[in-house]
Amino acid sequence: MTSLTISEVTEEFADDVRLHEDITGFPANDPRTVSEVFLTGATGFLGAFLLKELLARGLVVHCLVRSPDSDAGLERLKANLSTYEILDDLDMDRVRVVSGDVTQPRFGLPESVYAELAERIGAIYHSAAKVNFLTLYKWLRKSTIDGTHEILRLACAAEAPLHHVSTTGVFDPTAEKEPRREIDPTGPPENLSLGYTKSKWVAEQLVREAGRRGVPLTIHRPGQVWGDSNSGACQKNDFVWRFIKGSVQAGLYPRKFRLEMNMVPVDYVSAAIVAITRDPESIGGTFHEVSPGTLNSEEILRLVRNSGYELKEVSIIKWMKAISVDVTNSMFPLMRTIVDMEKVEVAEFADGATREFLSDSGVTCPGIDEKAFDTYISYFIRHGILPERDL
Repeated sequence: MTSLTISEVTEEFADDVRLHEDITGFPANDPRTVSEVFLTGATGFLGAFLLKELLARGLVVHCLVRSPDSDAGLERLKANLSTYEILDDLDMDRVRVVSGDVTQPRFGLPESVYAELAERIGAIYHSAAKVNFLTLYKWLRKSTIDGTHEILRLACAAEAPLHHVSTTGVFDPTAEKEPRREIDPTGPPENLSLGYTKSKWVAEQLVREAGRRGVPLTIHRPGQVWGDSNSGACQKNDFVWRFIKGSVQAGLYPRKFRLEMNMVPVDYVSAAIVAITRDPESIGGTFHEVSPGTLNSEEILRLVRNSGYELKEVSIIKWMKAISVDVTNSMFPLMRTIVDMEKVEVAEFADGATREFLSDSGVTCPGIDEKAFDTYISYFIRHGILPERDL
């Protein structure tokens, strides 16, 4: 695993990437023999689909949920799974809710409960993250550092390999034009524009340092995680979907808007992560769960129009003015990010090593074409997020 040394990190981040001395290595187990695993982030989007994949493998999954007690946690978990239309497909008898907080020592659990959890689990999937593109790094700093350390402490206590979900956002988009490979260096953090991506970079550095000390682990960097390619289930607060909804609400679309992202279906990301991590050869590896290409603003407009919404193209200024006078528009709270996005360079990502690793697994990345996009639109209409269209 390649990364910057502490001496190469700016003073602002140097202390943040220092791993505590109590994190030490241990031998890797055989993931094919693991029957119980620990999962964070199951009340989020990707985490819900990771839960689905892990259960499909016949595993017992202990889900960390922030809640007053396990009953409330189970209800919160079920509500999230229902939102993404996967609850009815899951064997919830193999789900164990752990009511706790990832940032607290031992997750806030009694010592005996924590010890029993560590005794039972054979792998950890860490996908919890505060995804808020408006939050500054200083507000994410403590939860990032504390949460990552607590996850690593559980890994050491359980002698369970850690499978850490990062993001392609840890790469500096201005650094170079060649697609970023799994082995390429990330950062530096001061060049990352969002507090969220800075926090993910810091977490990845801590995890990498644990790997150098001998903690068995894998790192996964998904692209912009989009909807399930079968059901269309998406997260409504995804930036691009808020942009699409806001444009539909206004009946306008910004001409030549610099929006280009690597959109990747959530069912591929979750299936790839689980398939990779069930292979003993994955330990120590970094993987890119991304799409072969990017989706840009012009392509999004074509897909939206073909799905039944008529949008008038206007200048970015006229579009922003229309949004700014409508506080009910989904893009109204994010207006300040539009100006920043116009300045951001678009990075491309290579996933050759990841695809090679998956070559015998049967897991492949479906494209986002008109059929898939229509599935996403239908999901949002079903949930009252987008209006009915004129077909």
